[in-house]
Amino acid sequence: MYSEQDFADISRQLKERLIVLGIPAALMLAGIVTSVVFRVQWLTMLLTAAEGFFCLFAYHMLLWPVIAYRSHLNDVLHGRVHTIKGAFKEMEEEAVLREGVLYYPLMLSVGNMDDPEDDRLLYYDANLPRPDWKQGDPLTVTVHDKAVGAWAREA
Repeated sequence: MYSEQDFADISRQLKERLIVLGIPAALMLAGIVTSVVFRVQWLTMLLTAAEGFFCLFAYHMLLWPVIAYRSHLNDVLHGRVHTIKGAFKEMEEEAVLREGVLYYPLMLSVGNMDDPEDDRLLYYDANLPRPDWKQGDPLTVTVHDKAVGAWAREA
């Protein structure tokens, strides 16, 4: 599902966004310093408020989604993972936001398909195409926490 190239791409995207957003933030900071040196109080207050708004907006709307997805990729590629063998039960149509990343919740049964005790709730990345699994398909999935990092059909 994922490769080191995917991780490198998201890391590059994060670096580019930091640079693009850092330039206006640095310019506003320079304006704040200049207005403090020349004691222009109204300009200092205006630029400080604008800087605060810009930084909050940029972080939450433009940086946090990339940071969260990069963390997800780092976890499934380099983190502590384990494999689960079971039969596919169902996948939700609606994506959910979990730790800043959109996922499709899915159920995997590791024993009796009719026993809810054997069900495992996992999360499949909503940025990837949905697999064509049918109910009862035997799967081996590699997961970090509950996020699916790789999967294969069992023979």
